[in-house]
Amino acid sequence: MNPNSSGQKLPLILVCGPNPSWQKTLVFDEFLPREVNRAKERDCRASGKGVNFSRAVRTWGTARPFVYQFSGGAGGQRLEDWLRDEGIESSSLRIGGETRCCTTVLCTKTASMTELIEPSPAVTSDEAEQLRSRILGTLPDADAMALCGTLPAGPLDNFYAGLAAEAVHAGKPVLVDSVAHLHETLAAGAPYLKINCAELLSVTGASDPEAAALGLLQRFPLQYVAITDGPDRAFIAGRDAVRRISIPPLSGVRNPIGAGDVCSGVMLSELLAGSDPTEAFAAGLAAACASCLTQYAADFDREEALRIRDGMRIEFVTPCT
Repeated sequence: MNPNSSGQKLPLILVCGPNPSWQKTLVFDEFLPREVNRAKERDCRASGKGVNFSRAVRTWGTARPFVYQFSGGAGGQRLEDWLRDEGIESSSLRIGGETRCCTTVLCTKTASMTELIEPSPAVTSDEAEQLRSRILGTLPDADAMALCGTLPAGPLDNFYAGLAAEAVHAGKPVLVDSVAHLHETLAAGAPYLKINCAELLSVTGASDPEAAALGLLQRFPLQYVAITDGPDRAFIAGRDAVRRISIPPLSGVRNPIGAGDVCSGVMLSELLAGSDPTEAFAAGLAAACASCLTQYAADFDREEALRIRDGMRIEFVTPCT
């Protein structure tokens, strides 16, 4: 493991991000639909929720990420090479299909973003079992597990739930940042869920995020549900209370892609560092805000995140009953 500045070993987070992407970002002075548009800037790099989560953990600097993923074709090789050069430790199971490419279109004039996502390659039962075995083989040395993002096509219905069950049985905290087969994963005992408001309402059928979170807490052995809800506010629901976190206005927003992944990575890092869950979530939100001020997914300045955190307000909403 990599030691921190005090010489201590950093906590290890196993990051399961099975559906990575090769990310292309194109910047236009003005993007006009149905017209010929010529980009003024282009950037390409490894991405996907597991990669972005790991990048955020590494930037925050209090834990060590190790990301597991499927990888295929030339796009997968580019992704693996980038992670190695960036210093993000990973284990990539090579598959027959081509790793997807996702393209982000940024319009400077309107400060708007458009995301184009290619379909993911399918995986086989054997490939799924191989990746699962790799992850579980490292579990005894880990301090936590994160389950990040969508699942590729294939026999993966119980993939996240099985990993969560094994981690919980081993006494490792699990953070879920995915709605893929969510109820099964939560039933397996994962204690932390980070989810955006639209996804929460969709998977629960509720019309109010607080009620939806309380319903999940009553139904599953969750400890906390952390809910992002756009640029102005967020909620965290525990078994003692629901708390609202107000986010200060941001100027100079450039690219929101990966902000949710940054929030999750920093939140789990802070939980492992001993922070109260509400404070851990607030730190994650601040880092997510800071990442929106940069051009590239999941890229942020830690000092800027701390400055934004100073401007946040946390208020008690209601007890959980």
